[in-house]
Amino acid sequence: MDSMEIDDGIYLDKNFTMEGLITTADFRRKPKTCRCVTVCLTLLCALLLAGNIGQIIYYEIITACSSAVEAKASYDRMSQETEHLQNESDSLAAERQQLLSNYDSLTAERKQLEARLRNLTEEKEQLQQSFTSLSSERDEFKAGFNNLKKARDGLQANYDTLKQQSSQLRTNFNDVQRSLRGLQDRQANLIVAKEVLQAKFSDLQKEKDNLQTRYVTVMTNRDQLQSNYSSLKRDSDQLQRNYNTMSRSKNGLQTSYNSLWKEREQLRLNYNSLWRENNELEANYSSLVTDKDKLQNWADKLLAKLKAIPCMEGWKKFDISCYYFSSVKKNWTESRKACDAQGADLVIIDSMEEQVFINKILNMNQNAWIGLSDSLKEGTWLWVDGSPVTRSFWQPGQPNSFNGNQDCAEFVQKNIQPGGEWNDDGCFAEQAWICEK
Repeated sequence: MDSMEIDDGIYLDKNFTMEGLITTADFRRKPKTCRCVTVCLTLLCALLLAGNIGQIIYYEIITACSSAVEAKASYDRMSQETEHLQNESDSLAAERQQLLSNYDSLTAERKQLEARLRNLTEEKEQLQQSFTSLSSERDEFKAGFNNLKKARDGLQANYDTLKQQSSQLRTNFNDVQRSLRGLQDRQANLIVAKEVLQAKFSDLQKEKDNLQTRYVTVMTNRDQLQSNYSSLKRDSDQLQRNYNTMSRSKNGLQTSYNSLWKEREQLRLNYNSLWRENNELEANYSSLVTDKDKLQNWADKLLAKLKAIPCMEGWKKFDISCYYFSSVKKNWTESRKACDAQGADLVIIDSMEEQVFINKILNMNQNAWIGLSDSLKEGTWLWVDGSPVTRSFWQPGQPNSFNGNQDCAEFVQKNIQPGGEWNDDGCFAEQAWICEK
């Protein structure tokens, strides 16, 4: 029997509500021509509603899953980068420790070489007072200048390399910033999509609540992944900074190592050069000592011969000189002319023995001119050969240049120990004199 004929007196009224598809029966009589149309429309609406619900579920679930997979892949990549940077940091730390060890070793060796260099330099300075010139110092300064120039060029090259690395890091930073802005844009798009869905499908609250719960879960996971991504990004930046610090430290240690190596080589060259110079100086010194001994023997023999040579009649012998004590009186200038006429000059006294000798020859309290004067410059006493006074025997309070015209020195005979004194007097005074040749 046809179901349409069985339900002939019943009209089905189907309404769509928030809880789903609800069917209510209305026992009012409807015309038979409208029942098929009504049923078809009802079925068509149900199919359309089911299709819309399927599309919404597919969009929410598939999109959320795709976002989660992408975030997970990004998290894995960041984890791998973090591990790689950590390994590089450990490697740089080990290399830095090795460079520090090499630096300490080279510093100790440099101190030893510097100590040995100082010792050799001191010996060299003592020996070079008579046998070296300033040309070696000029060459050393030129070599130091060349070394400093090379060090400056090396530092310039290191600066250029660091500048290129800084530009590369700035590019990487800009790439990460653009990636971060992309993530923010995607988050903003998701929020907008969420608001649009809430406005369109408010009548499907229950299904939306379920989907919203799943969406919140996915968002929570996404936020957690985003937080993990940010944390990994900070760790990556920190590791990158540590890497840069280690790299700069490594470059600095490498530069110090190279500089110390060059200094060590330079010290070694200086040491070898000083060693050769020391050997040469020792050989020269030995040769000079031998020559000195020969000259000393020759001088002793010559001195003995000179002491053995007798003086002319009327002259007194002392050591290798002959002395003439005048019996007449003249002023200082005329006395000197008289000595010059005999191939001599006024006496020059430079030892205590000579002072005692002259004092014994002169008569009691006798005064005699000697070859000492300050006529060229007041207060500057010079012997007649232009040499300064090295040993003096002035009377107490002398010379005083009384009245400003006492420019010549005289010998005053005294019976005191060790014997005799000097006094300044006017060069015009006439008295005895003493010649020496």
